[in-house]
Amino acid sequence: MTHASIDRPRVLLIDLDNCPHEIMDLESNAAHYELIIASHGTQEPRVPLGLAAIIGQLISRGRIEIWAMPAGKNSADFGLTFLAGRLSADRPENTHFEIASKDKDLDHAVGLLRRSGFTADRIDSSVMVNMSVAPAGEVSIAAASLARSLSGNGAKSRPKKKKSLIATARARGATPEIGLAALQELIDQGAIVYAINGLPTYHDERLKQFAASVKRKRSKSKTEPLKIAKLASKTRAIQVADSSQMRLFE
Repeated sequence: MTHASIDRPRVLLIDLDNCPHEIMDLESNAAHYELIIASHGTQEPRVPLGLAAIIGQLISRGRIEIWAMPAGKNSADFGLTFLAGRLSADRPENTHFEIASKDKDLDHAVGLLRRSGFTADRIDSSVMVNMSVAPAGEVSIAAASLARSLSGNGAKSRPKKKKSLIATARARGATPEIGLAALQELIDQGAIVYAINGLPTYHDERLKQFAASVKRKRSKSKTEPLKIAKLASKTRAIQVADSSQMRLFE
């Protein structure tokens, strides 16, 4: 999902019945919103075990709420509309609301929020998920290598704190200074973002883009292998070129 640049409190409401993929982005989205509320019907969302633990931590800190609605048609929609009304009563007037759903019926909830004095938008993230992110710029080989170590299998051991991320970058660079510069490149490119609480969050797609560029960069700088056999034959020819030198060993 892309995020508008809005310098004000932001709340994201997610219709998981229509946009189930959003459950996989909760960790990264938490860096952009003060509160995320996801609602679903009888079909419970499934997430990897590692992500479930992270979501659990965000729930315990009050950053995310997940509401299970009773059985019934459009129960998640009704739940989000109710929750939007509840939030409009206790959120600051400059709060911006975003509702992630492809269901146009939720435009009514957006309209009610606007009538209450808030800014609000519905985001059809089922379409946005297929759009490519903003083009990633070029990064150095050091930054691409760091991105590779933080994606793929390396994603399982990503540093959870800013201090440990900095230590990791220093250790994985050719020198500590190069490692820190590589980390700053990834931050500048939006591959790593520090949340309000200072904890790092990782943009998986962008990290993979930079990680894939390592091979391309190295292939461009590849040198032609030396012809060892030809070098050896030339050396032997030079050694026997002067017959007087050979007579010394006769």
